[in-house]
Amino acid sequence: MVSIQGVMMAGFLTLVVTTMMLLLHTYGHRDTGNVVSWMDSRKSPDVHLIGSFGQSAGVTTPHGHGSSDRICTNRHGDTRYRVSCDADKAPPSPLPQDATVFEFDEYPKDERLWPEIGNGHVATVVKGDSMFMNGLYNGKERDSHRARLPSTVAVSITSITPSNVTKKFALDIGRGVYYERYDGDGFYVELRMYAHRVVTSVIAIELIIADTSDNRNSDVAVTLHVNNGTASDDITWTKVDDSGQITSKSGYTKEAEYFAVAPVTPVTVFSSNIPSRASLPGGISKEDVVFFTSISTDKSKAIDGFNQAMALMSNGTLYSSHVAAWGDLWEKGRVDVEGNLTLARINYACLYYLTSSLPLKEDAAWPFVGLSPGGLAHGARGKDYNGHVFWDQSTWMFPPIMMLHADLGRTVVGTRIRTLKTAQMLANSTGYRGARFPWESAFTGMETSPSEACGDLEQHITGDVSLTFRQYLQLTNDTDFLTLGRGLDAITNMAEFWASRVVRNTTTNLWEIHGVMPPDEYHYNVSNSVYTNTIAKLSLLTGVYSSKMAGQVAPDNWQDIADNMYIPFDDKLQYHPEFDTYKIGTVVKQADAVMLEFPLMSQLPQHVLRNDVTIYEKVTPGGPAMTWGIFAINWLQLGDKVKADSLFQRTILNVQKPFYIWTENADGSGAVNFHTGMGGYLQAVIFGYGGFRIEDTQLAFNPNLPPSTTRLSITGLDYGGNSVDLAVDATNMTVTATSLANPMTVTVFGLGVTDNLLLNQPRTYARQRAALRITFK
Repeated sequence: MVSIQGVMMAGFLTLVVTTMMLLLHTYGHRDTGNVVSWMDSRKSPDVHLIGSFGQSAGVTTPHGHGSSDRICTNRHGDTRYRVSCDADKAPPSPLPQDATVFEFDEYPKDERLWPEIGNGHVATVVKGDSMFMNGLYNGKERDSHRARLPSTVAVSITSITPSNVTKKFALDIGRGVYYERYDGDGFYVELRMYAHRVVTSVIAIELIIADTSDNRNSDVAVTLHVNNGTASDDITWTKVDDSGQITSKSGYTKEAEYFAVAPVTPVTVFSSNIPSRASLPGGISKEDVVFFTSISTDKSKAIDGFNQAMALMSNGTLYSSHVAAWGDLWEKGRVDVEGNLTLARINYACLYYLTSSLPLKEDAAWPFVGLSPGGLAHGARGKDYNGHVFWDQSTWMFPPIMMLHADLGRTVVGTRIRTLKTAQMLANSTGYRGARFPWESAFTGMETSPSEACGDLEQHITGDVSLTFRQYLQLTNDTDFLTLGRGLDAITNMAEFWASRVVRNTTTNLWEIHGVMPPDEYHYNVSNSVYTNTIAKLSLLTGVYSSKMAGQVAPDNWQDIADNMYIPFDDKLQYHPEFDTYKIGTVVKQADAVMLEFPLMSQLPQHVLRNDVTIYEKVTPGGPAMTWGIFAINWLQLGDKVKADSLFQRTILNVQKPFYIWTENADGSGAVNFHTGMGGYLQAVIFGYGGFRIEDTQLAFNPNLPPSTTRLSITGLDYGGNSVDLAVDATNMTVTATSLANPMTVTVFGLGVTDNLLLNQPRTYARQRAALRITFK
């Protein structure tokens, strides 16, 4: 039998790691499968005591089974650890429960709409048969997709004895946990599932069985089923060790993405075997039976993560440490509304799903690859854009993340630093200088788009990436990132790509870009896409801006090309044609030319902006969710809140209850869980109703209230190393600096005043246009 006594004390972690590694070598492969049965007897179990009774363990000596003498245990395999009966209680969530606990009494009918749990390293869809890990891809070149790992955590309760129970199922996004609760006469059963926020290689399952009476006369028994699905088509397992209680599988992805760049990827899954049956032993009031799955490219790290989780479990802090990490994240940045519960839930759900796909801390040995349209829990072969990184990360998801969590924004920007060399290779191989980022990328940073047209022509992605770097610098003034973090190298290489990509029109003497696909993918191999030309211009100017910030001088031709870039414009009709041959009335796929004002900050005349949004709204019949967010932002810029509100409502038609999952299309089709739409929606809230604009010398804002709300609160806006809260109601706005690394002022333009912001001292003004400014030390 496997012994894991070394984890009885958290201080013995090193011994545990050594012991478990020895066990993996000692126990060979068995053909017993991954599930064993634990048939608990009614006799009093063997309980290992953690700490001293009534002291560090926080419990009393077990003389009986009365309410003051309850015995509560945590259990893994055949080993139990006595803990406080309150050990599974977590710190309270800082979030409103009605807006963040999605509770219901039956399963969703569409299995695609189950929620996901993740921590940026590992993720899975609840009840789904697949697990995914950051950076783990299989498939050659354009066939690259997330490598599917058969789930070891998709646990369902199939029966409970006694059977007369009430049940509820819930996603608690404040605490980052999915749970099921079954209440019977004198007992309850709870099943919890979460991707641990501290021990990031681990997905944890807790099965809690509790006696709430003082005279239980019958067993409380639970039968379980694990949805492993089919064997993986993506992994070749080279070593499988099943000790009866723990299974270790090690292997490699079957096919390298680009073998010349990187070989196949190793992976180890180290998991508890989940029984088909569990029950509450006599003499114990409550037992938390815990199962772990730890996943890593490094076998020793998978084992280490497993044992770190075991140590937390043994001292009763497994769940509370996870919840505390989520609580800290929410305290640092979030968006709240009052008066509209639906919008409040959508806000929190969007932030939960986006941050569930992001690591709180970078792993230098295995960096974060990037955000994909379906998040980390989706992207199997042929699904949800295969887990690739697109412009979706740069244009749609990054801005709201960066505004609320600058540290996570830095992680997102770092995904492009990681692949800068391959972007340089792509530019060179296609006849250009500098760095050209692929339309779709995965592990290697090379092109992985199944569509040759998109991969070859949708080159605006390089400008989109450059814009994220500019926004990062505008919001942080992080000069170390430029010089020490290779930021300047990336920015200048992207600018040089555009300098080599343009051609001069000898008649007009303007610079043009031919043969591209704009964001409107219905039209391709067009010339002078207004979006592409504008963002190329902005990329060149970002090269000039960042070079100056770093104390260097940019090549003279960058400014010249930017100043003389051809931007299509119809002087007669006073609007921007989408490309050279565009005719009014031609149907477009999604937001394209309407993005010139925001996020490209072109500062259009009001009548031109009005013409652009009016013309293109008529020919965008069914664009994805983020399209309507852009329209709403533009109409708010124009001062037409009624029009903005109506288009804003179209963004949320893609939200699917009960877990507030997003689908790419309003009819439920397309990519699931559509993080791109969530990013577009949050931009409509922050940049639309919050009215924020990221500028070189200030963070401007002109707030309003979202429809049917009485208050908008944005907590933890990160600007210049400082953190600021903004609260808005029907008449006033209040600005509070909650962290000050650098002196900051607020200028209220209508009043003609500039006030210093002091730490935790609110400033309230009538709602109007204002700006935050930083004096950097």
